[in-house]
Amino acid sequence: MTMDRGIKDEGFVRYALEIAESDDGRWIANQSFFNHKDSEPLDPKVKAALITATSVYVNKFNWPEVDVVDALAVNTIGDARALVDRLSAKIPPRG
Repeated sequence: MTMDRGIKDEGFVRYALEIAESDDGRWIANQSFFNHKDSEPLDPKVKAALITATSVYVNKFNWPEVDVVDALAVNTIGDARALVDRLSAKIPPRG
């Protein structure tokens, strides 16, 4: 049986997204994490950031859920760069 936690877990994530700023992307997924051989394993923190970013794009831009599945499947730096290249082309222009 699960206990009623209200929105504690959701609130934890929501508050983090609320206080995050654009500059936080520099330490969450700094470009230096991606500047290695394609075959090198991706840092787990960066993988989490890619999954989160992809989930936001899927929700905000009504992309197919398969994009999140693809982000979950990323394991190497090469995988990550390929995902970013593919999904970046779908992001609408800012402004």
